[in-house]
Amino acid sequence: MTSVLVFGGTFDPVHNGHLAIAVQARDAAGADSVWFVPASLAPLRDPPVATPQERFELLVAATAGEPGVVVLDDAIRRGGMSYTADTMEALRAEHPDVDLVVLLGADAARTIGAWHRAADLLRAERFVLVNRTGPAPLTTAELDDLGFPPDRTRVVIVDSPDISASEVRRRAAAGEQLDGLVPAAVAALIAARGMYRSNRDVA
Repeated sequence: MTSVLVFGGTFDPVHNGHLAIAVQARDAAGADSVWFVPASLAPLRDPPVATPQERFELLVAATAGEPGVVVLDDAIRRGGMSYTADTMEALRAEHPDVDLVVLLGADAARTIGAWHRAADLLRAERFVLVNRTGPAPLTTAELDDLGFPPDRTRVVIVDSPDISASEVRRRAAAGEQLDGLVPAAVAALIAARGMYRSNRDVA
């Protein structure tokens, strides 16, 4: 059975930190693939600046040619608020022969108690959690307090650049270079469309 890590988020925009997490977590967990599933709207976060379609296209550009990395528009097509529990149920119904595992960074994992249908997620899903460069690492005691099941939770260590999407947006808004923050194809799309600029014509 093919093993897939499901990586959800707003990705506003996708950056090199996201890509490092996806590829290194896939390899560390021995999964066959990572599926990026950008949210239409994400609970517990401010509304994305870029449109759902733009964020999807940036992800496609960022992952082009990367083996074992796929971008799905399932949550965007459903529209409205995107919840991980609903996304996982929908993906499992569409791909019954695939072993699906939720991929979360440490910062997202720490908010699990506030998630929609958190109890259902923790009861039903398997997790790969990422201790990455920057945030304090998740500990066994903390995972227990958060409710992650020990027999269905794996923690991997990832060496990723400490990049935030908000910093990418700030630089793009100021017309600054994005070298080292996002793939060249993503930087080119952001520049060509004037994304994240306050004076952007979105009509």
